[in-house]
This record gives sequence, structure tokens and C-alpha cells, in this order.
Amino acid sequence: MDVLSINGTPACLLDLRLQAVTLNQEMIHMLHLKETDLSFSQWIRCFRHTGQHRLQQSLHQLLTEGLRESSVQLTDKNFDRRFHCRMVHLTNGQITFTLAETEEEQHFYAPGPADTDVPSRNDKPSLSIMNYEGFPFSSFSSSQIKHRMTHIVDKFPHGLAVINHNWEVVYANPKMEELTKRPFFKNYYKRLWDIFSIDEHYPFFQHFLRSMETHETMEFEGFLEDTQLDVKVTVHPTELGLTVFLQDITQYNKHLQALKASEERFALLADNITDVFWISEPDFDEVHYISPAFQSLFDIPRRKAFTDPKSLLQHVHEADRAHFVEGFSKMKEEERVVDYRVIVGGKEEKWIRTKGFPVDYNGKPLILGIHQDVTEYKEMIELKEKSQQLSTITQMSAGIAHEIKNPLTAIKGFLQIGAANPELRDNYQEIILDEVNRIEAIVQDFMMLSKPKSSIQLEEVDPEQLVSYVLRLLEPEANEKQILLLFDCDPVQETFKTEPKRMNQILINLVKNAVDAVDLGGEVRIEIQMSSSHLTLYVRDNGPGLSTQELAKIGEPFFTTKEKGTGLGVMVTKKIVSDLNGTINYESEKGKGTTVVVKLPRA
Repeated sequence: MDVLSINGTPACLLDLRLQAVTLNQEMIHMLHLKETDLSFSQWIRCFRHTGQHRLQQSLHQLLTEGLRESSVQLTDKNFDRRFHCRMVHLTNGQITFTLAETEEEQHFYAPGPADTDVPSRNDKPSLSIMNYEGFPFSSFSSSQIKHRMTHIVDKFPHGLAVINHNWEVVYANPKMEELTKRPFFKNYYKRLWDIFSIDEHYPFFQHFLRSMETHETMEFEGFLEDTQLDVKVTVHPTELGLTVFLQDITQYNKHLQALKASEERFALLADNITDVFWISEPDFDEVHYISPAFQSLFDIPRRKAFTDPKSLLQHVHEADRAHFVEGFSKMKEEERVVDYRVIVGGKEEKWIRTKGFPVDYNGKPLILGIHQDVTEYKEMIELKEKSQQLSTITQMSAGIAHEIKNPLTAIKGFLQIGAANPELRDNYQEIILDEVNRIEAIVQDFMMLSKPKSSIQLEEVDPEQLVSYVLRLLEPEANEKQILLLFDCDPVQETFKTEPKRMNQILINLVKNAVDAVDLGGEVRIEIQMSSSHLTLYVRDNGPGLSTQELAKIGEPFFTTKEKGTGLGVMVTKKIVSDLNGTINYESEKGKGTTVVVKLPRA
């Protein structure tokens, strides 16, 4: 890779999203490795354990704080060499990492004047460090400055101790006493193993000895049995001995372990669930995370999802692309669910449901989402709809056969009587014609239901005139039952664009049903309301009304409360209203009549 050709410098490319590392030959040789490609966890174990934490912290800062580059000091796992490491964030979680071997560290403590005395064993602990040869404080001439520096060291938030070449403790600050539960004031100039048991603290003594012999700064982590603390220890050699820093990392380790456990649980979930989790920038130009199931769901390499986040659009069914783009663009503002088809493997078609919503992560807007395969669900819904259609057709066929069979039986019977008794034919002629008309009405209703929606021819009509015409048409039938037809309409009505024939049919069916439902001397009231966007038509009657169960069945094939009804009239009315892009609702209560509400949009 070009980014690894850095003038023979040991380098590698970290891809933190894929947790992969690619090394050049120089770094392979430097770290005594054999492979060019490693997982991130394999690669990071090439460095000392304590350095791994610093490295991960630096990488995290690069990704979350918008830094372009960072550096860190590391030691290889064999404690042989120290490196200065430089990291540069390229893009999309990819980071170049270069190593440079450092020279031996300069001694941390500058020697004091030659005439500086080593403190006596009776010196106070707070002052002994000020006179100890090897600390820079001995070069200060002002007693005020010395006092101030002593106060700073005593208040240092980490444990600090000084050990001479005879392994005697010559100073320890209060924090060191607190962490180790050892009274160092009483133990000054005692050897270290007289204060701490070698058996119980063997790893500590190992590192102290190595630092004393090799003059290398040692960093390691240990556990203090007496105080049950995890500590980070830094041992720094000087010309006069060792300086030891002790930092309590118990809570840090607990948080680290909790975070690691949480990450492992999330990885377990993400690696084994068929749904795909993802986190993206609002403009979808960069994907921060996408779970492993992505490749099996879409048959697209996961790496491609990171390098080219918008590549998914190429696999979306052409007919669904506009819907796909529109839905995803709105996810930055609100939660959206988008169903679309994708072409997998060049031929297989899958239904995918994507749910995405905006989130705020430390002040940075992101989109969190999930992809689900809903192919089986879609197929089940389609099968259910087909089953319902088949059930409806079967029900309607049985109903039509039943409704036509009755008048046919009557016609056949009277024709047979007429054939046997020619002189009686004229007596049955009218009955036969009524039965034929009944058959014709049933067939017409059925044809209306099966007829596809034709083009609507809209015309300007006066709603008041339309209703008045229908009422005049049905008035004779209403008068026979002494039913009062009432019409409520605002004095001034605007014209309304609709198709007159369909509108007439709606009114006739509704008013006729109301007249049929009302008992002798009842009342049917028609009302029209006009708004800027809709025309609303109300047909109310004071008939016996419908029960909750009957109301739920309104519109089903051949459900009717009439003695000779078929139920097809309601279905025809609903279809006509639907053809006009309107809605129809029934409101009824047993013993209190029925109200039908038709709402039609204004063109």
C-alpha cells in the first residue's frame, strides 16, 4: 500500500472499524513478526501491557476529538526497546502508525551541587527530599521556594518514593503511605524487603531490580494485597537510585473491565443476530459502524459499506429507488421506516425494512438504524390478502347463486304452471317479470363491483340541486311509508366538482337504504357541509339502528338487515366513494338510528 511506503520507516495501517492491521516489512522485522496482516488485538499485544492502554486512549482521541495526529511512547513486550510512535488519522477510521526507536532516556533528576549533604536519618520526611542529592530542588537557594516545592510533592496525587542504591527508602510522600498502608516515616533507611515481603511482592521486586541494573524506566501494573488495589507503577532510575511513582487504577480497571464486558456482549449480539445495526453521518457520506450480518443480508462486502456508503443504492430495485432516497433523507430529522426491494446475487429479490432515526452523540448528530429482512413477512401478507380475496369471491359466488336461485325457482314454477294451464299465463306474467328484474339488479350490482375503476369525468355541480333531485326521485316510495324526507343545507353553497352519475348513485343508495330501514312514520334527514377542502354528506335516520356486531359487518358480501336485501348495495356504494377518492363511515346504536358520513375531496 502507498501509505506504508514511508522511506523505509517501520509503519502499518490501522483500520479500526474492521479491527485490522496491515504492516510493511520494516515493522514486521522491528516487532519480530511473520505476517503482513494481523487483527488489531494480535498487533497491540506486541507492546507492553501498560502501553496498550495509552495507545488505545490516543487512538480514541484521534477518532472522537477531531485530531489529525498524535504520538505516544511505547515499549515492546520483551522490554528490549522503546519507541516513539506517531499516528495520523487519514479517514473513515484508518490511521497510519509509524515507529522510531528512541535513544536511552536522560536521567529525570539533575544532580545537585557537589557539596550537598545526604540527609541524616533524623531529618523530617517532609524536608529530606529537599536535600536528597539527585532531586533538582537542592539547587534552589530560597527557603521559601524549597518549602513550596516540598508542599507540592507532599500533596502529589500519586504515590512517590525514593530508593537509594542500597535499596533503602529515603523518602515517601503521604499518598504512598495511604496506598501501601506502610508508615514510611518509621521505616526510613530500612531496606525495601524489610518493609515489603519479597514473596508477596515478587513482581514488583523483579521490575525494580531490572530498572536498577539496566537503568531503564520500567512501567507495569500490579496488585497490592494489603489494600486490594490495582496500581500502575513507574520506576525511574537515577544516578543515586530509583524513584517510584504509584498510581491507583482500581476504578479505572473496573470501568475498563465493565466496558470490555459490554463490548463483548454487544459483539456477541451483533455477530449472531440476522438484523444489521449501523451508525452513519447524517449525509451518509461516512459509516461509523455496521454489524457483520450486512454481508449475508445484502451480499455486499462489509468493507465496501465503509469505503462507499452509498453503494447500497445500486442494489435497490429501480422502482423503489426514489422512495428509498426520500425515506433516508428524512432520517436526519425524524424517525422513518422505509420498505424497499434489493437485488441480491444479480437475480434474487429481497424485501428490506430499514428503520433510522437521528441521535446526538456528545453534540455530534448521527443516524442510528437497523436493516431487517422482511421478505417472508411480505410474502405472508400477500398470501393472506389472496386468501381473503379468495374467501370473498367464494362467499360472493355462493351468495349470488343463492340470490339468483330463488327468483329462478319462482320463474320456473310459474312457467310450468303456465305451460300446463295456458289460460292462467297472463295471471303470472307480472310476477315473472318482477323476478327477472330482481335477477337483473343483482347481476348489475355484481358487475359494478367487478368493474375496474374507470377515468373520472369531473363536472361542476350544485350539491343542493343534486340532493333535491334524488329526494324527488325517492319521494313516492317515502310517501307510501309516510316517511318524512328532510334536507339541511346552507343558504349559499358553492359549486362542487364531481362526477354527477357516481354522486347520484351514492345518494340514491344511501337514502333508499335509510328509507327501507325506517319504520312507518319515520324520518330521514340529509345534510351537506362544504369546507375549503372537502364536501361532507350526512344521511341520518331514526330507524332501529345496528348493534356493534352488525355495524362491524357492514360492507361484507351479502350481509343485510333487509328481508329481501343482498348487501351488494353497500359494497357498490363503498366502491363508488373510493373511486372518487373519498371515505365513508357508518355510525349507529341500537334503538337510536344510523348516520352515514361521506367525505369527498374538492378537486
